[in-house]
Amino acid sequence: MTNEIRTAHSDETDEIMELIAKCVLVMQEGGSDQWDDSYPNREVIRGDIERGTLFTAVEDGQIAGIIVLDENQAPEYESIHWTLHTGPHLIMHRLAVHPEIQGKGIARKLIAFAENMADLKGYQSIRLDTYAKNTKALELYTRLGYERRGEVHFPDRTEVFPVFEKRCNVR
Repeated sequence: MTNEIRTAHSDETDEIMELIAKCVLVMQEGGSDQWDDSYPNREVIRGDIERGTLFTAVEDGQIAGIIVLDENQAPEYESIHWTLHTGPHLIMHRLAVHPEIQGKGIARKLIAFAENMADLKGYQSIRLDTYAKNTKALELYTRLGYERRGEVHFPDRTEVFPVFEKRCNVR
């Protein structure tokens, strides 16, 4: 099995959208409405690819997972009591693993990739939010040393989104 994490290419948009659609189906079957037909949509994913912030985990020539890494914090993050107030901070978005191969450590590899990038580029911390009903993600982030710093409420959403932070090993 070939493992590679790299920047996504524009000609992979359809394959990425297919992965997202399968993830949405599994989420909804499990009672989570975090993602749906309107988010994350093709426009969002194209923008991520154009900015060079969407990374893919490729296994045997197929996209097995995705993650978006940038410095774009939601305005709602301003209400959080972070441990580190000076930056820069790397923000993790849209982590997804193809449902047919979940449980094989791909999410961990994508997060390790993010942590390595953060260390190499001098980020002070990694920050992220996830859906309160996404118990697998909540357990994973906690297990990997991310500290829950609070929760945010996004416009047009009634649910809360726990926010996490992990200090980087700044060189």
